[in-house]
Amino acid sequence: MTAEVRIGVLGPVAVDGAARPFRRSASLELVAYLSLHRQGVAYTEWPVAIWPDRAVSSATVHSTASDARRALGRATDGRWHLPHHGGHLRLSETVRCDVDRFAALEATGDPDSVVEAMRLVRGRLFRGLRRADWAVLDGTEAAVEGLVVGAALRAADRLMRSDRADDAAWVVRRALVVSPYDERLYRALLRATALQGNRRALRATMTQLLTLAGDVASPQTGRGRNEKNPALTCVHPLTAELYRDLLRGAPAIGGVPSRL
Repeated sequence: MTAEVRIGVLGPVAVDGAARPFRRSASLELVAYLSLHRQGVAYTEWPVAIWPDRAVSSATVHSTASDARRALGRATDGRWHLPHHGGHLRLSETVRCDVDRFAALEATGDPDSVVEAMRLVRGRLFRGLRRADWAVLDGTEAAVEGLVVGAALRAADRLMRSDRADDAAWVVRRALVVSPYDERLYRALLRATALQGNRRALRATMTQLLTLAGDVASPQTGRGRNEKNPALTCVHPLTAELYRDLLRGAPAIGGVPSRL
């Protein structure tokens, strides 16, 4: 079934194709929640996700669902995008989420498809929602973040093995928007930067990681800073070892030789 309404959560939450604006902020949050719980959620359950810190009246629950239904509107066949299902709420198949599209592209195993998928990433996950605790509490945010990071790491490895370091670096940087503290991504970015033959960018990448780790010291080697630079102790040993190897021009992890 063709998607007529698209929900975007890979960045600021957005709805494309809705019939009218949402009148309640909780209605938008409900739609975002349902877009990632495709099996549907009982009326007794989803209010706890949206309002985890307080009980809300049945009138609030029903008015929120009604506003979400009217905002999404009807499909071309006349049925509601958010139909009634007894005591459950479940989005129609005419409403799709960008995470679904991302997962479908990633599942092909084609790095070019992952490049296309990464274009769906617009910023940090679920931004703009007032009530997004559910995404953390039920593991949704971690699952989506893992999907993006895993896709980026696998695609970057394939791209580097195909001598496409620029594309690999771009893919990894898009994933860092979603997961800015994942050291595995930084290791992939170090490898891609080394393959680009840019020693200055290689050092800048490590400096960025050290800054995130709470140490703004430059990781330069030579001229008073040897390969046992104490600044590198704040990163994972694998990261420090890779960085030193790349600066020496040794083969990067995976057997791909750096060209520095």
